[in-house]
Amino acid sequence: MITLKKIAEECSVSITTVSNILNGKSNVSESTKERVLKIIKATGYRPNYMARGLRAAKTNSVGIIIDDLTEFSSPEIIDGIMSYFEEHNYKAILENLRFYSKWGTQWYHNKGYEESVQQAIDEFKAIKVDGIIYVAGHARCISCIPNNLEIPLVISYAFTEQKGISSVEFDDVKAACDLTNHLIASGHKKIAVIAGTKDNIHTTRRIEGFKKAMKENGLKNEGKILYGNWKRESGYQAAKELLSDSDFTAIFCFNDLMAAGVYDYLNEKNLVPGKDISVAGFDNRPMSQFLTPQLTTVDIPLYDIGRKSAELILNQINSPETAGIQQSFVECKFVERDSIKKI
Repeated sequence: MITLKKIAEECSVSITTVSNILNGKSNVSESTKERVLKIIKATGYRPNYMARGLRAAKTNSVGIIIDDLTEFSSPEIIDGIMSYFEEHNYKAILENLRFYSKWGTQWYHNKGYEESVQQAIDEFKAIKVDGIIYVAGHARCISCIPNNLEIPLVISYAFTEQKGISSVEFDDVKAACDLTNHLIASGHKKIAVIAGTKDNIHTTRRIEGFKKAMKENGLKNEGKILYGNWKRESGYQAAKELLSDSDFTAIFCFNDLMAAGVYDYLNEKNLVPGKDISVAGFDNRPMSQFLTPQLTTVDIPLYDIGRKSAELILNQINSPETAGIQQSFVECKFVERDSIKKI
């Protein structure tokens, strides 16, 4: 078995020097550092973070609970978390609860939901992680975190009303307001909305942003809102209803999949998106740039949400006095392409 002692002996340095190099704290010369790292790589040595944690009452590890890794938002959030941890010599242990895969879109109403979250938390506490990040599958108020947790926890992509727990989200309201203002600045006064499901926090916040922009521009009664289910087919059906007896010049879809459904209906009717009627989306999924014309949309800063979540948890681990309710919002980015016409 390769140990720190053996690596130190082979490099003719002290165990402390090897340990410091691994933790990025060494003041040794670059040649010594390169020699030690070369031996570490050649031997395949991996630090035993758990054993180190038992000695130092700190494991330099964070547990990540994921509602479901297959949710479109999760991989990029995880990538952001991992990149920040790599920069700060922290390790992550992932627990993918697979809620969507097992129970569908309403998993948080399933009887086993809270029990599964509690079990994951207990497992992380048992291996003495320094903190936990809960990566939600979509924004909602999370209320299943134990009040006597005893270690820092940050909620990513959702929020909570429980005391002492920080969260990181993106600003739906501002993003929807900004996109609506862009439509209005492009000359559109009659703007229809294809929203998501009624009980969804994204829907509520984006409608708030849409109405705010309309009201501030004196267009309070110039919009119409239909509800979809976030899927492509519901965008198609809503477009069919909207365009059957109305003269809207623009449609703001609350995600790119429903916008693609609007494209489907317009193409079927020999109408051109961005020419006969303007269309905007939300999410900036990869498909949005492959639609014809390319879709104007809003980019959700998932990677930045992950990094901010990692920053908060490490701040709370290293400075416990910073723990508390910190509801952080990361701004979205407007992505202008070719689906909005100036009139």
